Amino acid sequence: MPKTTTTPLMKQYYDIRAQYPGIVLFFRLGDFYEMFDEQAREVSALLGLTLTARNGTPMCGIPYHAANNYIVRLLNAGKKIGICEQTSSVMDKNTKLFERKVIRVITPGTLMEDTLLDANQSNYLVALSAGANGWALSCVEVSTGEFWINQNDKDPTLTNLAAALAAINPSEIIGDKDSLALLKTKVVLPGNLTLTERPAFDGDYTLPDNWPSLSAWGNKRKALACALQTMDYLNVTEPSFKTVLIPSYRELKECLQIDENAVASLELVKSQEGGRKGSLWALLDKTKTAVGSRKLKEWILHPLMDPGEIAQRQDCVEGFAKNPAAVADLTALLENISDIERIMTRTATGTASPRDLSGLRQSLLNVDPIARWFETYGAAIAPHLQAKFTEILPVLQNMARVLYDAIDENPPLRLSDGHVIRRGYNAELDELRSLKSNGSKSMEEICAREREKTGISTMKVGYNSVFGYYFEVTKSHIDKVPYSYVRKQTLVNAERFITEELKELEDKILNAEQKILRLESALFDAVRKTLAAQINNLKDFAHIVSELDVYVSLALCALQGGWVKPVVDNSTELHYQNGRHPLVEATLPAGSFVPNSLDIGTPQNQIMLITGPNMGGKSVFLKQTAILVILAQMGSFVPASSARVGIVDKIMTRIGAHDALSRGNSTFMVEMNETAHILASKTPRSLILLDEVGRGTSTFDGISIAWAIVEYLYQPHGGPKVLFATHYFELVDLENKYESVRNYHVEAKEYKDACGASRLAFLYQILPGPADRSYGIHVAEIAGLPAACTLRAKKVLKDLEAKKGAKISAKEQDMVKDLFSSPIVEEIKMADPDKLTPLAALQLICEWKKRINE
Repeated sequence: MPKTTTTPLMKQYYDIRAQYPGIVLFFRLGDFYEMFDEQAREVSALLGLTLTARNGTPMCGIPYHAANNYIVRLLNAGKKIGICEQTSSVMDKNTKLFERKVIRVITPGTLMEDTLLDANQSNYLVALSAGANGWALSCVEVSTGEFWINQNDKDPTLTNLAAALAAINPSEIIGDKDSLALLKTKVVLPGNLTLTERPAFDGDYTLPDNWPSLSAWGNKRKALACALQTMDYLNVTEPSFKTVLIPSYRELKECLQIDENAVASLELVKSQEGGRKGSLWALLDKTKTAVGSRKLKEWILHPLMDPGEIAQRQDCVEGFAKNPAAVADLTALLENISDIERIMTRTATGTASPRDLSGLRQSLLNVDPIARWFETYGAAIAPHLQAKFTEILPVLQNMARVLYDAIDENPPLRLSDGHVIRRGYNAELDELRSLKSNGSKSMEEICAREREKTGISTMKVGYNSVFGYYFEVTKSHIDKVPYSYVRKQTLVNAERFITEELKELEDKILNAEQKILRLESALFDAVRKTLAAQINNLKDFAHIVSELDVYVSLALCALQGGWVKPVVDNSTELHYQNGRHPLVEATLPAGSFVPNSLDIGTPQNQIMLITGPNMGGKSVFLKQTAILVILAQMGSFVPASSARVGIVDKIMTRIGAHDALSRGNSTFMVEMNETAHILASKTPRSLILLDEVGRGTSTFDGISIAWAIVEYLYQPHGGPKVLFATHYFELVDLENKYESVRNYHVEAKEYKDACGASRLAFLYQILPGPADRSYGIHVAEIAGLPAACTLRAKKVLKDLEAKKGAKISAKEQDMVKDLFSSPIVEEIKMADPDKLTPLAALQLICEWKKRINE
């Protein structure tokens, strides 16, 4: 808080900071952004800056030209930053201060600057309203202008919201206190996600003039309220957003819905290690543009449901796969395309830099070569994009000419650095630049004319800080000085004069730099507004470029991986031959991945029960099936020798165990919550992957639950496709009870090695019929459990199997208990006296004796 006595500057600082509570204020003073008081202490500690003082007030600063590096670090630390700049060049007569205002509030979800963004990642801000029955949200990507809303009034558990947020992966969520509290209670959120509390919506549905009318939103008022909340928030951070952002309603059911667990366990856009590397997105991403990479990610997370649209995408991929010349020619052009989407948003909001327009110019100079590419290949590969491109081509060509004529070949990063506008674009600007660079030469030219006109051969031009430019005439030539000359200074041997022409030129020279900056700013702004008027056409261009880029990327994946074009139809069946998991295959030596086939969704096979040892390939088979469906419905080829995919509307998984201790739930509770959602949300077109459901509780409880789940999912006429991997061999009896339940197992072979020891070989093949055993102890041996431990386990297993089905007496129960609690006999058998020192042997004996007496 401010001290009782402050300087005018510090009063200005505290007044501005009071308007933005919770914001780190970057207060511009000269070439530095300064922070004071407790903010200076906090920021200096976070950024490792030197803490100094001004009139006893702690302060720290960062160079304004390097601010972005520090902003990123503060954002990662969960901070929000207000950029406070000098907004007037006229000093207030009373305070002797320049006016300063916050021109931008930077939060994780409102970034537009390339230096603060990942070019390949969308950066979403979500506004949320959640209640007892459901939720509504708005989603905006301010750097590209993407803005949509959605509403779900029947999701009390917020499971569908969790799936939506997993696909969106927002950087920031804003909402009222109750909505955020409910969100944190029911949804597992990433640790680096920023939650911003905002007042609840006040019910004022006054819409911006450029939005659709209120009647157009029907019963989507809650979602519309979120959109209005978003705009209210953005008007604080960057008021110019309101001219660019127009929301639309997006029906999430129009796309294949992939639940939160599936997005994570299938590693669609992020690997288990947490980064992009190792994900399906990274594997598929051979794009050349940032817009293409982001488009690819969007397609992965939102596969299509319309076979016609899917077929159109497949045809484009196939067209590129069959025409390497088209790929080579287009790739060379795509490499010169900048991030048009983000440049256009900055252009429309008035924040585009000279480098942005230079990048856009470079991109638009490729429109004619792209037009020629379409003329050569477009009709055979992407006719729908060719038609759209032809429609907007004249506008793109005009914008290319405007940018080529106006923007310098190599403009600076900042407009204030000058030389942004190309020479020859504006005559007045050229004259000013000439004056600035050739001022002395121009003065000499005037002086030469005056010498010739007056006959004063010794006249010379000079300059001082008091009088500016002047003509100096020696006393011997004073009588030749014209009456139009104005005497400014008398010296011992000379007189100094000025003329109207001289002062006009002086004024032009001395003010040329400021005039150049103002004129360049005006010309640059005019070019920017010309581009902003065509933002929709330019974004259409970005859309065309991004789609072409994705098609090329998917075609290259198909060629390099030997993938095939699947048949996608409106059936409910799913078949593939020799399918492969693309991520696992990419980590193995070429040709070593063991493919498997699948035939499900028929009256004979609705549910596959898959048994067999761990490490045998059950989970890989489940995951590759889901990934194959996603690839097919996003329009890609698939890693198989053939495939037919009946449209799937939901992919829901229960794979892997994870706790939600922060919400007070155990692993088993989380497992049951997720399974309950699957059972409640399933449809005849759903694909459900269940891996070891029921293992989080006692054996008999787990078997009972797993059995009941299979029976619940079983529907002989139009049930969901279910792949259920389990170690509960009791479930294999379900095949005899239900016609569409089929047993499968992962093949493994037990053999003897050269020393006669029993070994296990995993064949990674999914074959009909149940497994004969789980080989759990063999897997434990492979994992490196001590030999004494695994030998003891084998004896325990043998004894338990001998007693299976027999009534166990109390004495026998004690014996079984002893088997588990006293493995000393086996340890004695395993001890090697030849390798034990006397001291070590004595210590073992003492340890055994102690344990026997306990």
